[in-house]
Amino acid sequence: MQNTRIWIANRTLLLLTLIILTTLFIVAMPVSAVDNETATQTPAPTATQTPAPTATQTPTPTATQTPTPTATQTPAPTATQTLTPTPAPIGPLIPPIGGTVGTIRVTSDPATADVTLDGVHKGITPLDIEVYVTGTPPQSIVISEGGYISKTIAAPHPAAGETKTVHVVLEKIQPTPTPAVDGYFSIDSLPHGATIRIDGVYTGTTPLPDYPITTGTTHRVQVEYPGYESWSGIYSASSGQTTTISASLIPITPTTGVMSICSQPPGADVYVDGSYHGHTPMNVGSLSPGTHTLELRLAGYQPYTESIGIAASQTTTLNPYLTLATPSTGSIAVRSNPSGASIYLDGHYKGVTVLNDYFDIVGVPNGKHTISLRKTGYYDYTTGATVTGGGIKYVTGTMDQMAPSPSPEPDLVTTGTVELTSNPSGAEVYINNLFRGITPVNVPDIASGSNVITLKMQGYSDWIETVQVSARQTTPVSATLTETTPPATEKSGGLPLAAVAAIGLLSVLIIVLKRR
Repeated sequence: MQNTRIWIANRTLLLLTLIILTTLFIVAMPVSAVDNETATQTPAPTATQTPAPTATQTPTPTATQTPTPTATQTPAPTATQTLTPTPAPIGPLIPPIGGTVGTIRVTSDPATADVTLDGVHKGITPLDIEVYVTGTPPQSIVISEGGYISKTIAAPHPAAGETKTVHVVLEKIQPTPTPAVDGYFSIDSLPHGATIRIDGVYTGTTPLPDYPITTGTTHRVQVEYPGYESWSGIYSASSGQTTTISASLIPITPTTGVMSICSQPPGADVYVDGSYHGHTPMNVGSLSPGTHTLELRLAGYQPYTESIGIAASQTTTLNPYLTLATPSTGSIAVRSNPSGASIYLDGHYKGVTVLNDYFDIVGVPNGKHTISLRKTGYYDYTTGATVTGGGIKYVTGTMDQMAPSPSPEPDLVTTGTVELTSNPSGAEVYINNLFRGITPVNVPDIASGSNVITLKMQGYSDWIETVQVSARQTTPVSATLTETTPPATEKSGGLPLAAVAAIGLLSVLIIVLKRR
């Protein structure tokens, strides 16, 4: 009997020990969740969320909701339908972009006038126009009315709930009186044939009798004739009468003179003050009063030079005789194709070739000489010329045009290359927020100028820098990444400690029971 009691006591003690151990494991279980997050995250979306949309929600739209649109509501929309065509939508009931509105109040003189806002007709003054204060602001208001000059003003910008008043006074259109043509002008001049302008408008030539003119106002009459000073006067006409106007024109006093040249023999080149003018016979005009140098050149003849005095409004006539060249000198007549080439005789500049004619170089010593022609865009032309006493050597040079040099192609390259390295390597490269590879890497076709480069790597802080990239060049970029400090983790030693203690206690109890 006693053994039975001891056996029962032992079994009871063992059962209590097992209960204690089980309790310790259950208490230690949440602590283990700290070390094993995946185990706790898996039951987070538990099955209790699945029945959340339970069948109890299905009957919520019960049959009691079905009769809510009852027959009493049927006549309600009929009444609203009769009101829909009313002018209620004119007002801005639902503001678009921006929302709130302000008011522009427009009044005018005259009291009623058409109002147009930014090209849209809004109504007749007095008028209140609602505008949205945060949308596109109005620009201009046009007020117009028949018989008045329209006026455009800048539209005010009222704040939300504010009313700004604009008052516009229109100017009445004055009717243009119909001119009464009941007078006449009779206009003549000395000399006849002069041009007539009345109020700046061409009306004919002198003499001009009985030209109809309006009365009640003055008119400006202008008379002009070549070589004479312009004449003008202010006149008015009387009703039924003719106003006689006579203009005595004054000749213009010339301020320059003329040189008339006729050489023997003719055909000599004419130079006045070193400037070429043509061939004799000819007149050289527009010469200022004073002394001028005349030079005549003709192949086979000696050069002719003379100082000529010129008087204003006078023509000076010259008939020079050219002298045959002496046997010790001769002439070279030069022309070129194209014309306008510079002429060099034995390296000395002599002049420029003229169109369709020869340029005469006179007084050239007997013997061999070199003629060179030069013109921009053409290859130089060089030839030899032998002059004999009193003779003329004719030289015609055809110049070859140079091939046009090709225009340089425009530089269209506007990008460069970025050479990226990092420590440590393997960082993701982003240029202007676009992924461009893993370091080390060369990234081509980067726009020249400022570019934002970002390097990212797990366990390291982002590296960000703005880099200047030059066109057609490689820009090296080296980055040293900074390691991030790992966050402190909570030690979860509670579970192993409790388990060891429980196992140890269980072992002690088993030993005790066996000894008994």
